[in-house]
Amino acid sequence: MSDSIVGVDIDLIDGLNEAARSTYPDEFLCLIREIDGVLSEMVMIPGTVYGDSHSFLSQWMAPIDYSIAGSAHSHPGYSNEASDADKDYFSNMGGVHLITCQPYDRKSWQAYNSKGEKIKLPVIY
Repeated sequence: MSDSIVGVDIDLIDGLNEAARSTYPDEFLCLIREIDGVLSEMVMIPGTVYGDSHSFLSQWMAPIDYSIAGSAHSHPGYSNEASDADKDYFSNMGGVHLITCQPYDRKSWQAYNSKGEKIKLPVIY
């Protein structure tokens, strides 16, 4: 985790969960932006593919933006555990990664570092 990340905005968590509900039963995927050390915004990438067991985004379509801090995605089931494919993706993307799962509420998410290790992030209200 970047030492500059101090927390995650509750509005990002709420937005991620709403996006997850809207793409269910497919996985949702986006990049996330940090502002002043707080994970604050979803960055939608054109051409992102949402699937029932995977999602895919083209990094070539991502903006050149040094405030991109990682990614966020959903799992259609009740586990926010990172899969081996998730961990591989995290290691290539760097930064902080969020996974949310059903019931897609404020307690459904988990943060991971680029090694796929769980990390704790305070929620900023």
